[in-house]
Amino acid sequence: MTQYNFNAPWHPLLHCVVGSSYPVEFYRDIKNSKVRESLQQIAFETEEDYHNLIQILTRLGVKVDRPSIDPTASIMDYVDKSTGRIDYDTARSFTLIPRPPMQPRDSILVVGNKLLATQSEADCFGFQHNTAHFEFDAPLITVIGQHLIVDCRDHPGLADHVKKQFPDRHVVPVHIGGHNDAVFCPVRPGMIVSTYHHDNYAETFPGWEVKYIENQSWNAIPDWRQFKHSNVDKWWTPDKNDNVEFADFVDTWLSNWMGHVQETVFDVNMLQITESVVLVNNYNRDMFDFFKQRHIEPIIAPFRHRFFWDGGIHCITADLYRQGESDVFLAL
Repeated sequence: MTQYNFNAPWHPLLHCVVGSSYPVEFYRDIKNSKVRESLQQIAFETEEDYHNLIQILTRLGVKVDRPSIDPTASIMDYVDKSTGRIDYDTARSFTLIPRPPMQPRDSILVVGNKLLATQSEADCFGFQHNTAHFEFDAPLITVIGQHLIVDCRDHPGLADHVKKQFPDRHVVPVHIGGHNDAVFCPVRPGMIVSTYHHDNYAETFPGWEVKYIENQSWNAIPDWRQFKHSNVDKWWTPDKNDNVEFADFVDTWLSNWMGHVQETVFDVNMLQITESVVLVNNYNRDMFDFFKQRHIEPIIAPFRHRFFWDGGIHCITADLYRQGESDVFLAL
């Protein structure tokens, strides 16, 4: 039986899950060779980065679990037979590709020794004990000891629901919007790394040092975001040879944007191993100098297609067991 424990994101990580994306073979039935080969390259490099991440975690003493994916699955399994397309309804993903279990953080949450998971994630990862099933976005909830910081801007009833699940914790409603692990990261007690998406932590983390990252994460690539969502009605016709729009989409990503974000975008979507070790997606001189001054070791674990898949290092993992109690103090 798996044991669960989570009370603060900087407590020593001992056990986690790492997601999985579809294998290269998943795209074998796409007729357009340019689209097929480009997506297979993305699939290969995504799995390569997963394996590298797992090796780093294992070297740091973290036990890693992963979901399995049906090797016979095909992209064609998800095509709407009446239209020949994959759309947002059939894909259930911003990527317009049916979402594999590659971002377990989105729907798995551990508070104390209780695990919550959506039904799909519970089935995928084999969670059977001490589990409550409901639909929710786990990154809207930040666990800091006895306090649960719950983002209610787009989900007004979430705070009440979380309070019912964890009546012994103090729920702190906030209104930031979006997945909060893309906005801020409480690296260790008294210190937060944040984007400028949110600039007031006086009520949630009073007295904490806040290090802001200049023009990073999604803010650094507005043109890519616009391009990504500009032709959603045209992209996905995987049984056609003349899918010009999607061929242009993946070609633009691989030829231009991938290198740009891989080299220049430092993400707050980080994974703490301990108070003094944190996994990051790439090098940033300003942030590395900041970490060095505070005796924190950043370890680079690249996730090259982070912006293609809409998920960073924190998203593609989920903590199951961190060694530490709930006696973390916030002066709220």
